[in-house]
Amino acid sequence: MFRVSGLSVRAATCAVLAVFALAACGESGDETAEEAPAPESSSDSPPTGEPAPPGTPDCTEVWQEGASIPRSYQGCAEQSGGYVERDVLGCSSGQRMVRFADRYYGVLGGTVSEAARGLDEDRDYREAVRSCTA
Repeated sequence: MFRVSGLSVRAATCAVLAVFALAACGESGDETAEEAPAPESSSDSPPTGEPAPPGTPDCTEVWQEGASIPRSYQGCAEQSGGYVERDVLGCSSGQRMVRFADRYYGVLGGTVSEAARGLDEDRDYREAVRSCTA
């Protein structure tokens, strides 16, 4: 068996093919497969804890059970003035589920739901996540 810089030809070939396969993942073409939702980018949002930008809604105004979550929601201001970036889960439908304080959740443009206990312990929340990611 031939060796190239400590690797066999077979191992080197596999490594090269793996690099090309990974590089092709980012290319767009005429694929008909359903694409997964794009990950959220928070580059336009200040990091959590920094001062909230002017016009940022107060967290207590946004996160009330039954309230409507603005479609443009990026985050909210705590009473201390600190910025809380949105915590988001991308849904297979393209919607975005947002969560707050391990207690509130809903989709952008939808209604806020409140979990009686933590989100992970709430059956309705777990069902909403299953539905979102199905």
